Amino acid sequence: MKEMIERICGKRIVFSSLETIPPTALKTRKKVTVFSGVDLKSYYHVVFRVEQKSRFLVRHAYEIFALEQTLEATKDHRYFYKHIILHAPLCSKAQALLNAEGWKIYHDIV
Repeated sequence: MKEMIERICGKRIVFSSLETIPPTALKTRKKVTVFSGVDLKSYYHVVFRVEQKSRFLVRHAYEIFALEQTLEATKDHRYFYKHIILHAPLCSKAQALLNAEGWKIYHDIV
């Protein structure tokens, strides 16, 4: 999984540590996989991998923002880079909202 995330996020990002955070730690039942990592320059990255059949809407983006807030509270640090890997169609308004908040969007390569 680490190789897939490094390939999707680009060749320039190499994680020195990468851990998987279970959704139960964030108190959610969503089909989301969360990775927290540190790159070689000591910047914190968070990667959300969302799998759903329906379109990713604005309300889903707000749910991801809430999960990120919960994760920052539990880990007690802020994330400098935020990535989302989607395995669903993306609404244009949700894409604009995610880009405005500083998220990098990748479509799942399966």
